[in-house]
Amino acid sequence: MTDENKKTSQQSSGNAPRGSSRNQASSSNATRPKRGSTGSGQKKYMTQQQKEAQYQRWLYIGLGIAAGLIILSLGIGALWQYRIMPNQVIATVNGQEITRRDYWKYQNISLYNQARVYEELALQYTGSEQSQFLLYSAQLDAARKDVEGSTDVSEATLTQMIEDMLYVQAAEEQGVDMSMPVLQQYALNNFAPLDSPVATAIPSPTLIPERAEWATQTAEADQTAAAQTAEALGTPMATPVAEGTPGATPVVEATPNMVEIEATAQTDYQTFVKEILPDVGLSEAEYLNLFAKPQVARAEVDAKITASVAQSAPQVEVSHILVSTEELANEVYGKITSGEITFEDAAAIYSIDSTTSANGGQLGWVTEGELPTEVDAVVFTMTPDTVSEPIQSGYGWHIVMVTDKDDDRPLTDTQYDNAVAAAKTAMLDEQRAKSEIKSDYYNPTPEPTATAFAAPADAPTPITATPVSAPDLSATPVQGPAIPTSATPEASPVASPEASPASTPA
Repeated sequence: MTDENKKTSQQSSGNAPRGSSRNQASSSNATRPKRGSTGSGQKKYMTQQQKEAQYQRWLYIGLGIAAGLIILSLGIGALWQYRIMPNQVIATVNGQEITRRDYWKYQNISLYNQARVYEELALQYTGSEQSQFLLYSAQLDAARKDVEGSTDVSEATLTQMIEDMLYVQAAEEQGVDMSMPVLQQYALNNFAPLDSPVATAIPSPTLIPERAEWATQTAEADQTAAAQTAEALGTPMATPVAEGTPGATPVVEATPNMVEIEATAQTDYQTFVKEILPDVGLSEAEYLNLFAKPQVARAEVDAKITASVAQSAPQVEVSHILVSTEELANEVYGKITSGEITFEDAAAIYSIDSTTSANGGQLGWVTEGELPTEVDAVVFTMTPDTVSEPIQSGYGWHIVMVTDKDDDRPLTDTQYDNAVAAAKTAMLDEQRAKSEIKSDYYNPTPEPTATAFAAPADAPTPITATPVSAPDLSATPVQGPAIPTSATPEASPVASPEASPASTPA
């Protein structure tokens, strides 16, 4: 082949047309699968080692996600338990908040206080009674462990806290001093003997002459009864010797050492602050604001209310017959007015008021408000020695006889105490009415429960005492947290209508 032919052959070879063997080889190389691949659209081949590494990565990712969810859940739970729930507002009184944390603290120390009261009572008894009071104390202490963190809210406790706020706000309106030194002194007073307070006592209203005389008669009757009881038990009491009796040595009562009393109270209070308050989750400042301040407010406001209550009032002496139906009431009324039967006999035969029926239906001297409203509206318009037509009330049908009337009769101790209690309730109702109270757990006007007719406390027939019952742990003790120095409150000067000349004054 000539040089020209070789050149032509090389040029032809270098410029081969498409579809030639050279281009086919080149195309075959371009589309050939890479090592480790099965071709386009097919699953990539992995070795066992690569598979295990991938599974391990997935496992770590899953564990990481699970751990993150657990941490997030715990974080949300902790946030709810320690931040959100304690700061939840369960009530507001004129914009002032009561949080769930405040409620826990109040409930805790209230239960603690009630437990200590039962412990004190147990010291005064033996046998089964002592065991019963100690059991109540243990139950209350056990209930304290479940207070913090609970979403339960006792309406009784919350009502007490709301009323505390109403009293504090009323005291502030009246300019009552509730500074920290006053609160501390009042708290200290809870640890002093009842008969030797370290804080200045709020004076009681001066008794009008008639009530002062009844009080003296009552004290003498109580002293005589105590002496007779002691003598019957074989421990006669010393008879007081009147001043001026020849040879008599006057008995001089020891004057309390107030310096020692206050020092002891201060020691007990500091023990309370350092040992008891931490146990119930309270600081001293929280204790003073949550408990001492409402106590000061109540004492000052109640003292002003008590001083404003009159010690005498219009009264009527009445008896009544209570029956179930109007038909029977008309029948009994007809028999009485016709002279067929006396009022007293009719009461014994027909009256369903078992408290007074055997006593001729006597209710004694009553003031306005002591009887049902429908009866009140009639008896104070009647003249003595007259009998009313049947009067319907929520308890049934009444036939009333007025035997005497006095336009300004001194109140007995029971009547006066009831009048004071009614005045306090009226003040609280007024304070509540003008306040803005918001809460899902508070019902200021509960539905009244139907009960049997109750005679006035000073009615001639005494009412049987109710035995002590177990503490209700579903409700909340509403007493303040002061540790009692004496479990038994001072007895009322009027022990019972029979024992006290003050109960049925002439």
